[in-house]
Amino acid sequence: MNYHVTQAGRPFARTNRQTIQQRADILRELGYTQPAIAEICCGDCRRQQQIYQERLQTARYCGLDLSPAAVALNRANGVACLAGDALDTAVMRQFLDFDVIFFGPPLSAQCDGHSRLSFRAVTPGYAPFVRLLLQELNYGGLLVCIGPNSTNMGEIRWLYQQARHERADIGLRLIHYSCATLTGNDEATERRLKYVELWLGGGLPDVWQVRR
Repeated sequence: MNYHVTQAGRPFARTNRQTIQQRADILRELGYTQPAIAEICCGDCRRQQQIYQERLQTARYCGLDLSPAAVALNRANGVACLAGDALDTAVMRQFLDFDVIFFGPPLSAQCDGHSRLSFRAVTPGYAPFVRLLLQELNYGGLLVCIGPNSTNMGEIRWLYQQARHERADIGLRLIHYSCATLTGNDEATERRLKYVELWLGGGLPDVWQVRR
């Protein structure tokens, strides 16, 4: 993820092209054709919309971000984007008919784009979001929780258990260690682990497939 600083001095995120392509390829392998995709805590999500449209012919794409600058940037570039808090019930209810929700909050209030974040230090937190989406709102689609590259197996199991506590039908289909050789600005770099993604949802096979 690359970070851009707004005029207000607060950074927001931009995901590299390889990462997005990997996600699109996995969705296609899992049988998602022309899906409606939502990106929560989206940052600059122009690339997501473009790549998902090219590779999946998305039916709809919409982002959500708390940063007015990120929302304004997306809208100025023709990307549907709502302003709001990911932990607001009324806000998240608008996304219940989307087939796929990517939840990617590694840009926390404490993150400057360079510091190494721990899984549980990320804001907004994974556990309250899972509780809201899966239990309170009973979301029935695919939820992809995008963790920082420091995410370990203990933290994966912890979030899985949180999700299963909210909904007994939740399965963890895939653990994806997403690596890239490009930065968010398309500059070549050494192969690096960027994110640890947990692909889960109601009725999914609980197989914990690992992909690197």
